[in-house]
Amino acid sequence: MRLIIDNNDIKIENDSIELDGIDNDKIIEEVLENKDKRLDVNSLQSQYEDTFVDESESIDHLLFKVESEVKTKIDPFLKVDSFWGHILHPQQSTMYHNHKEMHREGISFVYYAKYPKKSGNLIFDFEVLGKRVCYSYEPQVGSLVLFPTWVPHYTSRNVSDDTRISISGNCFPI
Repeated sequence: MRLIIDNNDIKIENDSIELDGIDNDKIIEEVLENKDKRLDVNSLQSQYEDTFVDESESIDHLLFKVESEVKTKIDPFLKVDSFWGHILHPQQSTMYHNHKEMHREGISFVYYAKYPKKSGNLIFDFEVLGKRVCYSYEPQVGSLVLFPTWVPHYTSRNVSDDTRISISGNCFPI
């Protein structure tokens, strides 16, 4: 996602990145193996759909590619700081949230390992220069989306009959 501000005109461009050479089947398997290791057990919290993911060859390879994209396209001094699996079952959605941390600015990411059609768009919804910006991104398998940690977002309801699986995380200065 690229936010462009020009003479009080605000536009968002879709700058998703297609990552090659990622073993999506293995990532899906590893995320599902950890489905009971939730970051939050309270279903009313936004991290309820998030799971711990152990480091492995496939996860490490994905994180290496993510970090390489962040370093070349945004800032060479950013490094993957945290990551988690995200499982969105049919009829689930995520709450409005951001990844902002006190005194640290960074880049958030989401990589889509499995995306059945209509399983939930990534929605950015925030104000800038006194104007509301709302942008809906329909993911594709293999796509990586990068955005500032301060940007509020949520996932629309999964109205498919299948589960959506992604890896999300944050990059902060070294």
